Amino acid sequence: MRIQGKQTEDVLTLLYTNSGHYAAACSLDFSKPPLYYDTFALRDISGAKPITQTWPFFLSSASRRALISNNAVPVQSCWNGMVAMEARSFYGQRPLEFRGISDRLADLHLEGSECCLVHADNPLSASKGVWLNPNVRVGYNPDAYEAVNLSLLQAWPSPWERIIGMWYNRWVRLVGMPQRTVENFVVKSRLRRWQTQKSVSGEQKVEHGVYCLINEMQVLVENGWKHL
Repeated sequence: MRIQGKQTEDVLTLLYTNSGHYAAACSLDFSKPPLYYDTFALRDISGAKPITQTWPFFLSSASRRALISNNAVPVQSCWNGMVAMEARSFYGQRPLEFRGISDRLADLHLEGSECCLVHADNPLSASKGVWLNPNVRVGYNPDAYEAVNLSLLQAWPSPWERIIGMWYNRWVRLVGMPQRTVENFVVKSRLRRWQTQKSVSGEQKVEHGVYCLINEMQVLVENGWKHL
């Protein structure tokens, strides 16, 4: 019963993220704490994917500072197990829809999450923002949920985990710079190659969710997804 009551509180807390002013608001999700789960959809306010799966996750100083202060975190995209979105984007003459990237773009060994692309396509994202609420943490099993939702007397993450996390994040920001630079170059060069290909209609090819793209291909297999 305590878990069920806390989950109801989680929903209400998420809905009131940033005083209710948002295009979308998301929780944090965990399958095997302390490792954060949904790295495929989460992008910080600079458009960078998480550089670590442990707190404080982000490359962007603006997103990282908000998380450290336990405030609503500005991001470009998130999903993270639970999300609230402004409904009016899905109505009207051109309603917002979930989509995948172009098959020809995927043929160039790129992939993008539909849960990221929907924020890139949402006209309200620019004006109202996409926010992550660090006070709402969900799990894919009871043990994971309990691990990241401790009692009021136990902070999450713990003071020791915060110290280790901040120093580890700083180290990854430094040593991971070459790899991030190469990956960004590969993604953008493949995107330019796709844009130079002639479309069937002759229209210029545009991908609004560039920050969603990763140097990867995903295929369906018997037990789920395979990453190539």
